[in-house]
Amino acid sequence: MQNSERRILELQNILEATRLLNASKDIDFILKELMNATLKLISRADIGIIFLYDKDSGMLKSKCSFGFNDMSISLKPGESITGITFVRKETLHLKSNQEMMELMAFMEPENRKMLDEKIIKPMKDLQSSISCPLIHEDECVGVFVLDNYAGKDPLTEHDVYLAELISVQATIAIKNAEIYENEIRNQRALKSYSEMLEIEKNRYQYSTYLHNRFTEMILKKSTIDDIVREVSMLLQSDVFVIDSFYSVISYWGDFSVSRDALTFQKSNLLDHMLENDESIHFSQALNNWVLLYPITPANELMGWVGVILKSGDINELDKIAIEKCTNVVALDMIKHNEMFNLEQSIKGDLFDNLMNSGSLESIEAFSKRYKVDLERPHRLLLIRLELSTIQVSNYKLIKHLYEEVNALALQRFKNSLSLLKGNMIIVLLDDTKNPTRKDIMEFHMDLVNYFMGLEFSHIYSPAISMVVSERIDDWKQLRTTYDYSFRLFELAPIGTLRDKCVFYEDFEVKRFLLKADRRELEEFVIKIFRPLSEYPGSSRAELYQTLKVYIKSCGNWSGTRDTLHIHGNTLTYRLSRVKEILSLDLDDYEKRLKLQLAFEIISIYPELEKKICPDSL
Repeated sequence: MQNSERRILELQNILEATRLLNASKDIDFILKELMNATLKLISRADIGIIFLYDKDSGMLKSKCSFGFNDMSISLKPGESITGITFVRKETLHLKSNQEMMELMAFMEPENRKMLDEKIIKPMKDLQSSISCPLIHEDECVGVFVLDNYAGKDPLTEHDVYLAELISVQATIAIKNAEIYENEIRNQRALKSYSEMLEIEKNRYQYSTYLHNRFTEMILKKSTIDDIVREVSMLLQSDVFVIDSFYSVISYWGDFSVSRDALTFQKSNLLDHMLENDESIHFSQALNNWVLLYPITPANELMGWVGVILKSGDINELDKIAIEKCTNVVALDMIKHNEMFNLEQSIKGDLFDNLMNSGSLESIEAFSKRYKVDLERPHRLLLIRLELSTIQVSNYKLIKHLYEEVNALALQRFKNSLSLLKGNMIIVLLDDTKNPTRKDIMEFHMDLVNYFMGLEFSHIYSPAISMVVSERIDDWKQLRTTYDYSFRLFELAPIGTLRDKCVFYEDFEVKRFLLKADRRELEEFVIKIFRPLSEYPGSSRAELYQTLKVYIKSCGNWSGTRDTLHIHGNTLTYRLSRVKEILSLDLDDYEKRLKLQLAFEIISIYPELEKKICPDSL
């Protein structure tokens, strides 16, 4: 009767455990209830532990236990009692401590050490063990281990029966829970995928909208400024475009920073202007975040689109707008370059026709296209960009410099016309507007100062030389005037014209001297002044300077006296000494002409002055 009651109680406990195990989809709960059911049914068990197999690591990992201090242990298949049970897929019922120790000898040393530290009683006190595999469709998914100590009856075959019975139900519950978890995971993945599709759909629709909007603006001949304004209003942020030479070519916004403030603080952005990637940084100078997006069609850097932001975070839709803006700006820049090249080609051809013929037909064609009144007299400003050979081949740089020179020319001379010819910029200047020498020299200084202030000047070191032609009254003389003026660039000594402005009319005599052999010119000067250069007196420099002023003033005695701030008797004495030393009659035309030529040569090659008069000022 007692056995019958006990069996009924066991059956009730098993049914209750089965109900609880299958009532939950939480694996941790299932394992905990498995342990509780085991303690109710197998009271002789002192310690127990459940291992589940992790396919990713290939290890049996402890998940739940009783009779141990807090422990997390991993065993290889075949390692110790648990690993052997997993491999064999059979229940092991070990009835003595000796059997248990023999199988535990296969345990890794570090795991054995951990077990010794965590178990509540010494291993030598263990007397029996049941290790039951958790089998699902002939696959072992884990191991359920029970042990007991000496002092109680050993675990029996009936306990084995109960453990296997519970393990079957536990395995079913564990697999159901895994299936449920997989379903939940799949549902989450599906939801995430749906959300991602929705985001992509929104991105695509927004991207398509922007593409259509910008395409419409381009077809309506909108400019970069129009595009930048549109994006600025979309983002509610300041948007700007900087070209590859660090000039702010477009700006819209004033939400956070004014254009003047941006231009003034532009140098603080240079380190963040990357060629191949976007950058975002907090600018202390602007007190805002700045996003810089490179404009690189066909891997050619053309500049950057910049956005002033309140935060370093930028959402996907705003980023799409910036990317689309960058693409459209790149197209507009390419279009602008093509139109510039075409216009310069046409302008150059018409100017060449004008130079080569000077006919009424070519004058009318040029005047009509560029609204220039060629019935008026003009001058040519020949502005040479002095760059190295590699830099000269960089047409983008020359184009940039041309546009800046043209802008400065139009500011100074409203009716001027500029054209690009190689690395030469030609400015056609209406001479009836009476631009004085001072006006032209000030324009040249504007150019020099601009070039010196360029952010990239330390890289390219650009310089300009400018020759101002004679006045052109007859357009049939354009070719001759141009050639004569251009010839000065070739005749002038290297470095003489760098960052200088010269007028052709000042070089009419010099250009004949420049054509002569320099060595012969030097010999001529030295020969003229040799007696003076060999003169041992301490007044040699005073005599030389007096002669120089006297000859250049065309023999004006009083003018020389006033220029040198000396007494008339002193001037008379010095001139007398110079005549005596050089054996020259200053009143003789031929003799004076030689001196004039000598001083002209010295003005071309100033270093000669030290040779003929080392102590001259």
